[in-house]
Amino acid sequence: MSAPSLLFLLQRFAIGRSCNIYKELPVLIIPIQNKPDWRRPPLMCFVLILANLLVFMFYQGGDDARWQQAEEYYFDSDLPDLEEQRFLIYVNEEHPEWRLQMDVEGEEFVYRELLWNTEFHQWLLPRLEQEGQTQWLQQRQHFAGLRDKISSMALGLTPAEPSAAGLFGHMFLHGSWDHLIGNMVFLLLFGLSVELALGGLWFITLYLLGGLAAASLHMLVESDSYVPMVGASGAVSAIMGMFVAIYGVRRLRFFYTIGFMFGEFSAPALMVLPLWLGKEVFGYLYGDAGIAYWAHTGGLLAGFVLALLLIYWRPPLKAMPQEEEELPSPQKSALARIDRFQEEGKLLEAAEAAASAVRQYPDHLPLIQRFIELTAINPDSEAYHRANLALFTQAANPTVDARIISSGYYSYLQTTQKPRALTAKTCLLMARRAAEAKNWPWLDELLNKLIAQRVQHPLIPKLGMTLVNYYRRLGEEGRAREMKALTQGMEISGQP
Repeated sequence: MSAPSLLFLLQRFAIGRSCNIYKELPVLIIPIQNKPDWRRPPLMCFVLILANLLVFMFYQGGDDARWQQAEEYYFDSDLPDLEEQRFLIYVNEEHPEWRLQMDVEGEEFVYRELLWNTEFHQWLLPRLEQEGQTQWLQQRQHFAGLRDKISSMALGLTPAEPSAAGLFGHMFLHGSWDHLIGNMVFLLLFGLSVELALGGLWFITLYLLGGLAAASLHMLVESDSYVPMVGASGAVSAIMGMFVAIYGVRRLRFFYTIGFMFGEFSAPALMVLPLWLGKEVFGYLYGDAGIAYWAHTGGLLAGFVLALLLIYWRPPLKAMPQEEEELPSPQKSALARIDRFQEEGKLLEAAEAAASAVRQYPDHLPLIQRFIELTAINPDSEAYHRANLALFTQAANPTVDARIISSGYYSYLQTTQKPRALTAKTCLLMARRAAEAKNWPWLDELLNKLIAQRVQHPLIPKLGMTLVNYYRRLGEEGRAREMKALTQGMEISGQP
């Protein structure tokens, strides 16, 4: 048999049992609405993706050369002539069910197993020692040492011979580009939300623990297997289990495919866990024998339980959102009407429709933002000032993010020369909101505007003292004294 064709076969089978979550059955269920918060980027998730990519490119990329060296040694040695007959004995004693396959594939099957089958290697070594076959034993061990430098042998998880390197290393190995990309896409899909909720250190800790649990269940079920397992999806499955635990009974939108059918559905996150588990059990019974389904199952269960325990002990850093509710029909109709005008190029009518809608629904932020966008083409117009005034009054609404208001404030100052919307009342409302949000530069600017306008109000000294205390904590005593002098001792009158 020629060496190149044998190398091709061995590369094909060297992946062993892959831990590959996406390439199983034509069934897929993934969330489609969880969005990352880029103000707190999921650094650990990206670190894991980068680590997997670097390992595949720069470490596993050397497997061809490693195998070529092992293969050349094997065929240059006496091993092919010595071991062919011994392999037939091994088949008769240990795997008589292989005879039919051996008859069909012939020499290819024999040499593939001679070179790759570590069970045969373990069966052969004690017999050679008993027979005193020193030279044969040395050649076989030297070949095995060369072969075991291949990534799947060195760091893959072999259930019959587990090692610490394999327990952790298999999570960073992959059999092909599509294997790697598939697992990393799933890691990204679920890892963004999970890291946001748990924090980076807990995220990577539970990722590794989930991967170990996945490996443990795989070893328990496949305890006599010498086929190495590679792939990150045991750990990625743990992230999916954590995702379910974090969202719990909150309703989410999911995308699904079943064969050639696909669509969306809305359900509590908890409901998809039994669907995922059922898919793995079905895959084990009827799917690809080369997929480590029990590793996926172990990862799902371990991730779910670990996240529940962590959440019980320490609440998530960020509450996970529920499914976005439909806009109340009047507001939705108003937005649709504005959209129609814009699509038809009727920008003046769109702006008038937005102004009318904001008057009718003054607390609806999407309408206010649309009103600002439509009037921003003429920043000196009365409509633009009214639109921004509607936004600034939302400072009194605790459900509106203060960052949206502060961003609108600075944008307004940049686009208009006469900021008529910055009345004393709106500046007071925004100053109080700035203090609550601890946005000290914004508060400083607003207080200076109020003082410059000679506004007198009991809230100004109180807000001034919060800023004074902030400057003192920074050690800026000069700015603290200046702010205290400006804001204290002012006469009190009125309420915001």
